Amino acid sequence: MNIQKVNRFWQSANLFIAPVLLVILIYFRNSMSYYQFLLWLHLPFLMIHECEEYVLSPLSFKEFFNLKTPFGSKTDPNYPLDEGYVFQVNIVIAWPAVIIGAILANIAPWVGFSMILFELTINNLMHTIIFQPDKPVYNPGLITNSVLLLPLGTITFISALQFFHWYDWIFSIILGAVICGLLALKTRSRLAKLKRQ
Repeated sequence: MNIQKVNRFWQSANLFIAPVLLVILIYFRNSMSYYQFLLWLHLPFLMIHECEEYVLSPLSFKEFFNLKTPFGSKTDPNYPLDEGYVFQVNIVIAWPAVIIGAILANIAPWVGFSMILFELTINNLMHTIIFQPDKPVYNPGLITNSVLLLPLGTITFISALQFFHWYDWIFSIILGAVICGLLALKTRSRLAKLKRQ
């Protein structure tokens, strides 16, 4: 399987899938709670964000991360992020987590909020501060993070304040930390692998 072609397919397809999902969600808005609607919105917003990162930006997020950020190898456009890593983060982790979180919104609201928490903290911190070391520059994903994901995360946080119990906050923080920890470990191991080579 050519993972690069697979990535190009879903990254480009997002341009068409995300608007259709938005229309469907708006149509079925009255059949779900406000909080669940916000969690479902996260999926098309994430898809649009991924389009900016990998399709619309002059330099894709993978190359930008690897060559121009403190977490990259600075020398190899495929370390620590390669096409397989990009697929795993987005298709294997992010999409299922967002979908499952939206489905469980009225049963276990903390599941979906863990991904919102990720957007509000890690993703937002990277795009707006960490990737801006010397002077403000454009980084792939900055615009959609600022105009879509950050406002959605803020509104969802305000919504959660109305009904979350203490354990919902704890569980969402733990799940979000586990996801971040796994990604950090994988990134470090790939950088270590590059050094060994």
